[in-house]
Amino acid sequence: ADSLVVPYDTVYVIESPPLHEILKHFMKPSQNQIGEALLKTIGLEKTGIGTADAGAEVVTRQLSEWGIDSTEVVYYDGSGLSRHDLVSPRAIIKILMAMRGLDMWDDFYNSFPIAGVDGTIRSRMKGTKAENNLRGKTGTIEFVRSLSGYVDAGNGVLLTFSFLANHFTTPVSEITKIQDAVGELLANFIADEPKGPESK
Repeated sequence: ADSLVVPYDTVYVIESPPLHEILKHFMKPSQNQIGEALLKTIGLEKTGIGTADAGAEVVTRQLSEWGIDSTEVVYYDGSGLSRHDLVSPRAIIKILMAMRGLDMWDDFYNSFPIAGVDGTIRSRMKGTKAENNLRGKTGTIEFVRSLSGYVDAGNGVLLTFSFLANHFTTPVSEITKIQDAVGELLANFIADEPKGPESK
């Protein structure tokens, strides 16, 4: 039986660009295939198994460290396109806040689409204080419209926000108008100054 085992040879190797370069190509155009590949890569890097399930285990452990449990997040893929994916706005806020304390914060922040400038929100909030200020990641499938990210308030305090709309009966353009109006409101808001690292 051993004589039937054929050793594998490496035919071709592709070196990935570093994550900080990949992020902008993932986040700004909302490239879902990159999300799927990243989840499997996380699994491979941390467990030696390059599957979505292995990646999900790693992500679940990280979310738990950030105080997010299975009552707040359920996911089946890396893109967020599955109808079985569920997340609360509170969980998104916890993730966005946790990212602010990491070494890769600048790369993460700069990967977000910018209102009125680029990515999936390039045509939104133009002519307001949110333009070239609000950075937000969209999420869009039928009857789902979300926008989460960061915006500098009117006095320069960085705010974190998450808008999730599901199962609405109005036209999607109405949901977008409401999100954009709140984004503009936040950009004009005079926020309390943070009092310490825990209030970022």
